Amino acid sequence: MKSVIKPVMEPLLIILGIVLVSSTTAVFDIETSYFDSLLSVFKDIIQPYELVYVNPVSEIEREVFPLLFIAFFSSARIVFLALAIAILTSLLLLVFYFISGEFFKKIIKACSVVVSSLPDIFIIAVLQLGVILFFKSMGLLLIDVASTGENQVTLFPAVTLSILPTFFFLGLLVSFLIEEEHLSYVELAKSKGLNKYRILFIHMIRNILISVTYHGKQIVWMMLSNLLILEYLFNVFGVTSFLFSYNSPSIFAITAILLFLPIYTLLKSLQLIIKKRIGKEMSL
Repeated sequence: MKSVIKPVMEPLLIILGIVLVSSTTAVFDIETSYFDSLLSVFKDIIQPYELVYVNPVSEIEREVFPLLFIAFFSSARIVFLALAIAILTSLLLLVFYFISGEFFKKIIKACSVVVSSLPDIFIIAVLQLGVILFFKSMGLLLIDVASTGENQVTLFPAVTLSILPTFFFLGLLVSFLIEEEHLSYVELAKSKGLNKYRILFIHMIRNILISVTYHGKQIVWMMLSNLLILEYLFNVFGVTSFLFSYNSPSIFAITAILLFLPIYTLLKSLQLIIKKRIGKEMSL
């Protein structure tokens, strides 16, 4: 019974927490009580297609949906593409680290530490400035540096968003690789004469990736925390920029729930996969 109740109650309680937090703005409003704000948020969640926002420029009321879906999928494309780029790039760098000598290993470690410590706004500014300077000197625009009208950029923001997670992934992968190299199954495989690349790709990377997934929440929140400034600097119409421009308790609650559901589903799917792989349950 517990195994059935927990998977159902956990997301419901988190969504309830989002609703309770979203209504706290009423505490600072003398004209509205917290209870009234809470009831209003619940009503808007039950009937989301009746929710409207006021354009701050034209002061015209418009329906939130489907505009919020457009903003949400714009952000989702950037985040999931950035996550895929970060995973693939960090794996490639891990392979390069594995086959390199001690000198290059030290360089890779140093670069990982330096880049991981840089502010996200500095990385965005440097990349945009680099593309602009290259265009001015060579007359060739490598990639669009910002959205204009209907032309929404995806690749450049995704590449930029992937940089910090890439080196975060790499730091984790290298530390787990060093641990795996001294485990008994690796020593046994070496004693049997197995090629070091076969040991890496068939055995070690699989176990390393399982260890990395324990940091899934941290990686996701790292990317989401950088999303607002990234959407602003790239002029992307995404979910965080929409929330920043048209904030209200109901819009905040619905937006937060839209962000929560796919992330929760992804983490729980990884949890089930790892449970089947290692035979025991883990919490992400």
